[in-house]
Amino acid sequence: MSSPNTAPTEPVSALDLEYDGANLVFVVGCPRSGTTWVQRLLASHTNIRTGQESDVFDIYVGPQLQAWRRELEVSSSGRGGVGLGCYLDDSEFVRILKGYTLELLRPMIGPLAPGEIFVEKTPSHVLYVPEIATLLPAARFVHVLRDPRDTVASLLSASRSWGMTWAPRTARQATGMWVQHVEAARRAQFQLAPGKFFELRYEALHADTTGELRRLTTWLGLEWAEADLQRAVAANSAETARRGGGTAIPLGGAFGKVSGPVVKEPPGFVRKAQAGSWREDLSVTDRLWVWKVGRSTMARVGYAWPRPW
Repeated sequence: MSSPNTAPTEPVSALDLEYDGANLVFVVGCPRSGTTWVQRLLASHTNIRTGQESDVFDIYVGPQLQAWRRELEVSSSGRGGVGLGCYLDDSEFVRILKGYTLELLRPMIGPLAPGEIFVEKTPSHVLYVPEIATLLPAARFVHVLRDPRDTVASLLSASRSWGMTWAPRTARQATGMWVQHVEAARRAQFQLAPGKFFELRYEALHADTTGELRRLTTWLGLEWAEADLQRAVAANSAETARRGGGTAIPLGGAFGKVSGPVVKEPPGFVRKAQAGSWREDLSVTDRLWVWKVGRSTMARVGYAWPRPW
């Protein structure tokens, strides 16, 4: 149901510059906040397609647009500047970059049939929401927000195993990552047009998965029979995911040729999948760092923590 190649329609090309991203939904948030769970739940819907994290904006496109904006700011002093701003104006650069972006997105959005949505899940795309909105003003964003204490515990666990190449290794660094991503989401919430931002709390989803998933799909404008929705919830339980089951996430391109047609998560990817397990997972020192680095942001987003014990 989640294969992105089941609906042969006209592909999006660099010439389709009017494309605004209306059928694109970005699932974002701090890593280890439950974004993969949300992606798999949504991918169970017959009108939703998805795929592995693309990093298209946090690695390839977003930094280019940010660099362009910085160059323009420097040259606005009246002394001129160096770079592509000597040859292109802003509208020209954005047009070229959008064409490039659409070519990168073509394997995702090109095969979509009318009424279908592509769910792109790269957590750190939350750091590039303004850049995405510049190029795709009708795209929507689902921010998965999780208690930083549980998020930090999960990040630290990942850093000792399958995520050692990217996950922060100290509670101080992990909390900083959470603050960075959550503050970016807070800014995006007020920068985006109405109806483009949906926040989903991990704890609420854990407590009432069916109800929260219904709320999300209603926001997306999708109908979902109750029996089918409940089957999706059951099929994507934490225990099923630990055994390698759940809704399949397609994998293509060069990596698909090596690893096969679906994503295979590493052992330990699904950990406890609980709310509040940080009480057993975090040391006293870890708690102190989470409190010191994160308490202001925690209070602003509903996780007030007056004292770290």
